[in-house]
Amino acid sequence: MDESVSLTVVRAVAEAKGVDPMELDEQLHDCVDPDALDRLFESGADGQFWEGTLSFTMAGCRVDIEGRGTVVVTRTDASTASDTVTP
Repeated sequence: MDESVSLTVVRAVAEAKGVDPMELDEQLHDCVDPDALDRLFESGADGQFWEGTLSFTMAGCRVDIEGRGTVVVTRTDASTASDTVTP
């Protein structure tokens, strides 16, 4: 089973910050609705994906999610390290 986009985001942000996901200073639901996020990036019944990019900030990181669920995290809080995760 593939990981949901919401879990991928939390894992990627935690990895970029070098902390356990439970230690993040901001939760995903403080930034976006996790259920809506997962629905947006699921493939449709016809196998098609949304063709867009969603960007938001979470825990001192910029999060960019592309239509097929590729997550790119860039720290904006004192570091320029980035992490790309594809579920």
